[in-house]
Amino acid sequence: MPTYFSEISPIAIRGAVGTMHQLGITVGILISQALSTPSLNLLGSESLWQWLFLVPVLCGLLEVIVLPFCPESPSYLYSAQGKEAAREALVRLQSEQVADEYLGYIEDEIKSASTGDGSSMTIRELFFDRKLRKQLIVGITVQLMMQFSGIDAVFYYSTTVFKQAGVSDPALATTCLGVINVIITIFAVKFMDSAGRKTLLMYSWCGMCASFMTLTASFILKEQGVHYMDQLSVAATTGVIIFFVFGPGCVAWFIIAEIIPLYARDSAMALGIFINWIANWLVAFSFPILLQYTQPYTFLIFVTTTAFFLYFTIRFVPETKGLTVPQLAVEFDAMPLWTC
Repeated sequence: MPTYFSEISPIAIRGAVGTMHQLGITVGILISQALSTPSLNLLGSESLWQWLFLVPVLCGLLEVIVLPFCPESPSYLYSAQGKEAAREALVRLQSEQVADEYLGYIEDEIKSASTGDGSSMTIRELFFDRKLRKQLIVGITVQLMMQFSGIDAVFYYSTTVFKQAGVSDPALATTCLGVINVIITIFAVKFMDSAGRKTLLMYSWCGMCASFMTLTASFILKEQGVHYMDQLSVAATTGVIIFFVFGPGCVAWFIIAEIIPLYARDSAMALGIFINWIANWLVAFSFPILLQYTQPYTFLIFVTTTAFFLYFTIRFVPETKGLTVPQLAVEFDAMPLWTC
């Protein structure tokens, strides 16, 4: 889906359109949280929780109904059916005025392919292609940033954290975080193409690092009997989510599609998202153990990871706003990123 959004959107609003993927995820999270919150009296009771499994079935049926009405990506049509089919799709998706210009971008990407004919590159070929190695490292690292930023620890175990903080209704507090997540994602759509991806990432890492430090301090000071630390921990948790949404929460989904050429994009996205979900599982599996044995210092781990990601972003992540893949290739060539 992130690749599709990137390929059908005009370059000027590519970030905003790509953020729609994250908006869909946040809305889905909020719906699941609301339905399963006992105090909201929806499907969170002991007698009704089984009906929650029907929700993804209905979502799948809706997708089956809607997908046939979605046009094919112009990039795919160019490779599969030729230039005219791609142009017709561009006119339908964007406008007559920009169709020829966008076709030029597609042609440049295909001509730059190492295969010479625009055929797709396999994951194995992508690993051994030195020309794309820097792009691949940056793209996969940004995918890892999303998971190792600690956001999954906050979302998966926010109810536990709120319970330890003494919040009267931890499940409802978690659902409120979901509401904040959706609202901030809507604002992120507006700023993604005006502020730029790299700028948003840098500010996000600074904010997340500071929020995790505040969260850790609230847990430590609470053990020492300092007042209002429960409220501070809730505020810090909210800060983590707000800063995450503006940065890695949105950028990570579509940056690979922005920096990898068409002929290698599918393989790079498949690899990046696979690694993303492996990291997701690792955080979900390991965090309860860390929470049990490292309290109240658990979140110091994410202070370290977000600080490192800030350094990596400043040093190696290019600004992709308004740039084409060939233009970004020039920046990667000059990038001081060591590759073997």
